[in-house]
Amino acid sequence: MNNSRTRITRLPLARWLAIEFSVIVILSLLWTIESRLAGYSAFVGGLIFIIPNAYFAHRMYRYQGARNAQLMVGNMFRAEGIKLALTAVFFAAVFILMEPVHVPALLFTFAVVVVIGGVLRFLIQPKQQL
Repeated sequence: MNNSRTRITRLPLARWLAIEFSVIVILSLLWTIESRLAGYSAFVGGLIFIIPNAYFAHRMYRYQGARNAQLMVGNMFRAEGIKLALTAVFFAAVFILMEPVHVPALLFTFAVVVVIGGVLRFLIQPKQQL
């Protein structure tokens, strides 16, 4: 039997999240050049994306194997719904509770991290595990 077919692939989620977090920190530092509020808002905008995404990854990749396929599909839809709800709640909380907000920094960083997340799906290859 082909040995590559019997291996389980494992996504490098820690590296993925570390890259996204690094992008958030770099963008926040760049926005800090304009003002401290812009840097802080940029950091919060990145966290609005990364926290729900980390939750989704945790819930989605909890189960592996063909025997858990039904659990995986159920978790996928549940986790995606909760991820979208968390994102909406975080945006609402920022605009309601955070009094001075630099909106361009917040939204720009959020958008850049969304794009980076999509690009990382193509750049980071899953690791094969025996």
